[in-house]
Amino acid sequence: MELNELPPKDGAQRAYCEACKGPLDLVFVRFHDMVSGVEIDMNDVPQLECPACGLRTLPDRTRFFIMHAHEIATKEGSPAFKSSRKKIVEDFGFTDVPFQYDPDDYYYYPGLERPWDTGFLTPLFFNRTVLTKYDADPRYLIRFASPTYGDIAFEDQFSFPFGINRHGHLLMWLGDVAKLPKPEQYYLMSENRPSDHCIASEFYDGQIECIFTDLPQESVLFAARSEFLAACFKRWGAKLAHLDTEVLDLAATLRRPVHDTQAKRHSVSDVLNKVHLESLDNAKIGAILSGANIECKGTGSLKRLQALLASAGDPTRVNVLMSPFYVLYDFRIAYSHLSSSEGSAATMKTVTDRLAIAANSSLQDIYDNLLVAMTASYVELTTVVTGDT
Repeated sequence: MELNELPPKDGAQRAYCEACKGPLDLVFVRFHDMVSGVEIDMNDVPQLECPACGLRTLPDRTRFFIMHAHEIATKEGSPAFKSSRKKIVEDFGFTDVPFQYDPDDYYYYPGLERPWDTGFLTPLFFNRTVLTKYDADPRYLIRFASPTYGDIAFEDQFSFPFGINRHGHLLMWLGDVAKLPKPEQYYLMSENRPSDHCIASEFYDGQIECIFTDLPQESVLFAARSEFLAACFKRWGAKLAHLDTEVLDLAATLRRPVHDTQAKRHSVSDVLNKVHLESLDNAKIGAILSGANIECKGTGSLKRLQALLASAGDPTRVNVLMSPFYVLYDFRIAYSHLSSSEGSAATMKTVTDRLAIAANSSLQDIYDNLLVAMTASYVELTTVVTGDT
């Protein structure tokens, strides 16, 4: 490869594959090629790799490094330049809490290096179990804009954004974390992990690229759920749903079904049920009802939630708004292994009737209408809880 054959730079480098437009990861691999008549052979060279199609490209800083190597070899009259790159070791000085991070991420991943606040956008990586710890602490609230992007708030005192990459690890910026109180930083440090150099995420897109495309309905639904739960937390001082690893994993896998089969109906209804119904904390809701002397005709989580919400607004309206969640429950029952074919058909007739669609509707139609109905209910129920009706 000739040096002047390197792709020309036109503005800021982007972190997306030129071939398939997918996001890029930072990798450290050997670079061995001819550059303007000089053989350049270096190990552990930072490069950007597309995990989807395998295409690699050079970060701007790596290009300059190779050009400098070529300049050295030329001045020395050598036909080759061979070395092993030394990793950057740097403490950016934002905090004395000893977080693990890799300065190479900051200097080599597009869009993170800035001429001001050097190191602020250095990615910190955390085990996802840190969310479980925050969820268990009643002083914190986790709010999601999508299943992989959100923020964590502490008693209206402060909040900080986070993302989840495709490996399931949390991402935060060093500069943001350094602004937190020291006890909070140590709390996070207990779940800090080495960089996996996978920075591509909705977090990166929103925070760095300012990409806010229309979200898929699945993400809109999950965000509406998060807003609803946040409103409930503010009103009753309790978290009405569990946030465990399974909920996040399942929410992130939801996609509009392509095929309509019995197995797919079972799978889709089961995932939706686990994310939106089984995650409800039945015992917690029951405790709130008991403490407030609110009567509830039933012990199931949906009945208890309905009674709690009815105490905050018009019971008739709440009953109507709860309907899509009962529809989801019945959708799941219709395709459980315990249902007979006759029973399944009868139950599905009630599902399609309540969604106001044809009895023979495809799984795609059922899915689309159910997600829209649940999203609308979450939005309206949030106004009931906040009293903004």
